[in-house]
Amino acid sequence: MILRPALRAAVPLAMATLIAAPAGAETRLDLGAVHACVTTAADEGNSPQACVDQAHAPCLSLPGDTRNVTSLCFNALRDGWSTAIAGRMASLRQDAPQRVATLAAIELKYDLLAALVQCDRLEEIEQLRETASEEILLQKSRCTATASGLAYVRLLWRMPDHVPTPSKEKDQ
Repeated sequence: MILRPALRAAVPLAMATLIAAPAGAETRLDLGAVHACVTTAADEGNSPQACVDQAHAPCLSLPGDTRNVTSLCFNALRDGWSTAIAGRMASLRQDAPQRVATLAAIELKYDLLAALVQCDRLEEIEQLRETASEEILLQKSRCTATASGLAYVRLLWRMPDHVPTPSKEKDQ
């Protein structure tokens, strides 16, 4: 079968969309499950870090040979975490005393900065090692999603008296 040039160019795009669509459908961040996980961790005296791994399970279960799709999956989760962080901070600014909201903003800022600097460090080391670009992208996507997820669960963990219901912070 011979394809015209315009159609030939559209086929890879359509294939990428078909491949990425299931990953995107699986990467919706379930804030209700995250809140429940953090609450359970607090009740049991455990660290909430496992809650991020639990939320990342759909991306972690993708086949190893689909690095670009997996990177897109982590990027979608990072975007969800970012939206959740913004919602959480808006909720704290509205409902918590100013001092608490300001403290949360400071903690968030430095948690994220420290983690993202480590993501950049890892990226530069892998570039020096001449690691394949798809692998570097995957590592960076996973690292930034994890950094954002940890920052969010720490906001919940540190301010348990100000834990919102998932309806206040839209699921992403």
